[in-house]
Amino acid sequence: MPGYEVKMGFGLHVGWSIEGAIGSNYKIDASYLSPNVNMAARLEGATKVYGVPILISGSLFDIFSIHTQNYMRQIDCVEISGTDEIHKLYTCDLDPT
Repeated sequence: MPGYEVKMGFGLHVGWSIEGAIGSNYKIDASYLSPNVNMAARLEGATKVYGVPILISGSLFDIFSIHTQNYMRQIDCVEISGTDEIHKLYTCDLDPT
């Protein structure tokens, strides 16, 4: 398929979650539940809106070392639905090729 290109988006956040087995007698998958998992999923979805491959929450950015923070840039400050807080969003500019 000439010119075909795969694009993936990643939403990165930090926090607690609960792992649970979901499925039947024939197939079981692990699922993770928490507001933090939902936040990571929302960030992943927003990568398309911002046109970046990685969106990083301010909570995760804050625990990065200064050296790592130097590779990041803030791209927005938003209120994400389902939360009452303002969240800073960061990305890491990179060439995925």
